[in-house]
Amino acid sequence: MKTALFIYNPNSGQRIINEQLPWIIDYLSEKEYLTSIYATQAPRDASKIISKYGENFEEIIVAGGDGTLDEAIAAVSKAEIDPLISYIPTGSTNDFSKSLKIPTDIEKAVKLASRGYQKRIDIGQIDDKFFVYVAAFGSISDVSFDTDQDAKNIFGRSAYIIEGLKKALPLSNMTSYKMDVLVDDENINGDFIHFMVTNSVSVGGFEGITGDNVSLSDGVFELTMVRRPQSLVDVNKIISGLTNREENDMLIFRQGSHFEVKTDQKVSWSLDGEYGGTTTFAQIDALKEKVRMRTGIRDKQ
Repeated sequence: MKTALFIYNPNSGQRIINEQLPWIIDYLSEKEYLTSIYATQAPRDASKIISKYGENFEEIIVAGGDGTLDEAIAAVSKAEIDPLISYIPTGSTNDFSKSLKIPTDIEKAVKLASRGYQKRIDIGQIDDKFFVYVAAFGSISDVSFDTDQDAKNIFGRSAYIIEGLKKALPLSNMTSYKMDVLVDDENINGDFIHFMVTNSVSVGGFEGITGDNVSLSDGVFELTMVRRPQSLVDVNKIISGLTNREENDMLIFRQGSHFEVKTDQKVSWSLDGEYGGTTTFAQIDALKEKVRMRTGIRDKQ
């Protein structure tokens, strides 16, 4: 008999998890899980419960969106415990489930939670906070989560970028930040409108925007920085470069394990799509293989 803490967000996505609860409980019991169930009551509730009771369980099963998963992993990391974590994605974006190859069908995801492959994955730490797959700020950082899904389906990756730049126009009013960024041993500085560190194949529902061959367990994150455009020609370069993941004089792509970010004004961080505080200096580290998760990824032997 395995002990599991099943935490679910009853308000996540279309609230479909609520209809499936009887089947989920029955299935976990059939698979010999002794399960304690908790429905989150407020933001940060998952973190509080795991911080208080997480050490008592062999496994933690999280049902919700990326924000709920973020809370769970942050709490596990802060508590320095090492349960096996499973994720049932029921949010509207479910970025990280794509990286983990977890199906969005609830029954399939629950079955994977009981018998999927185990994999240690990296997470990020920014100062005293943790994030699962993205830390970002700037003109484009929140757009992926706000862009209409129909637009995403029709226009794909370009919708993410165009929508962000539309919100930032006109060029004369575009918010930019003078940045001094350290990526491992390389210094990058200039006037930028967007900064993003990721460990995911998908951001805001768009796969491939962070590059090809992203590894979740190599201790390396992907960096994307967008310079401030001065003309529509520059805007076109940004759209083309981000859509095709090709660096040009408006874009910087790097990989690294340690990042230091200084800005000339306070910036509001988005961590896994949630508000992550404001800073003028932040230190970001990739914590290699920090947590254990169930995934649909079979590692090569």
